[in-house]
Amino acid sequence: MAREHRQAAAIPYRIRNQRLEVALVTTSRGKGWIVPKGSVDDGERPRQAAIREAEEEAGILGVLAQKPLGRYRHVNGNGACRVDVYLMRVTDVLEHWLEEKVRRRRWMAISDAAACLRKELREFVHAVEDVVGMD
Repeated sequence: MAREHRQAAAIPYRIRNQRLEVALVTTSRGKGWIVPKGSVDDGERPRQAAIREAEEEAGILGVLAQKPLGRYRHVNGNGACRVDVYLMRVTDVLEHWLEEKVRRRRWMAISDAAACLRKELREFVHAVEDVVGMD
């Protein structure tokens, strides 16, 4: 049996003008919005991968929760994939980042961000409000 491919995602958030926002990025093809996510490299922990992907894809640095909010499974070009999803409190937003030429970054209110995402990620974005403690 083939080993399940592993990925990690970050849901970056900030509080700005008393409003909770999350950052989304466009897919590499620019055809929709996603959270920063990517493969867990050999020898890397999912938490480390989520931190790396947030910086590479979104130009965002921050403090990542020690444990994932949860995980989900999906199928992509690599086959079955397990994705660990982490919450990230943003401490710095870079003006220039590795994938800025292929991705756009946008800060959105929770409800707007959830409406842009696939079903499996919506629950994680809505959970940000509970974890951060804002209504």
